[in-house]
Amino acid sequence: MLKMIMIFFKVGFISFGGGWSAVGIFREEIVNNGLLSLEKFNEAVSIAQMTPGPVAVNVATYVGYSAYGFIGGLLNTIFLILPPIILFYIGLFILKKINVNRKNLLNSLKLGTVLLISFSLISLTETVFLNKEYSTFIISAISFIFFIFTKIDPIYIILASAFSAIFILK
Repeated sequence: MLKMIMIFFKVGFISFGGGWSAVGIFREEIVNNGLLSLEKFNEAVSIAQMTPGPVAVNVATYVGYSAYGFIGGLLNTIFLILPPIILFYIGLFILKKINVNRKNLLNSLKLGTVLLISFSLISLTETVFLNKEYSTFIISAISFIFFIFTKIDPIYIILASAFSAIFILK
């Protein structure tokens, strides 16, 4: 059980970009260490997709439960989410110790967010054009322009995009 818990603890430290970025690392570690067969792991990912919550946490819980019952699921979940919590508090401690211009920090985070959204837009564009979903591209492009050139809260832009898609793409 310790080996399994340490795998999820390690994945919690090294995976960035959400749960789906961790699934490949999970597969490699879990299957190679013999905790689950590839078939059982794929089943775990399928179930994790169907259940509410972050996919990485759902995979951790399912794998732990499959291997060691309730306590395995609980410990896997705890040890997966513990590293980000630790890193958050270390970052918070560092920010309190050094004099950081919060406005510059928030602007940097906004820039990072814009870049991530830009990369998402670019990566999705190919699929949109291959499937000839031009209205999807137009909604995305307009949303992106509003996000960059206005001070409208991004949640309102996302909601407007969702409602536009519902009515336009019926």
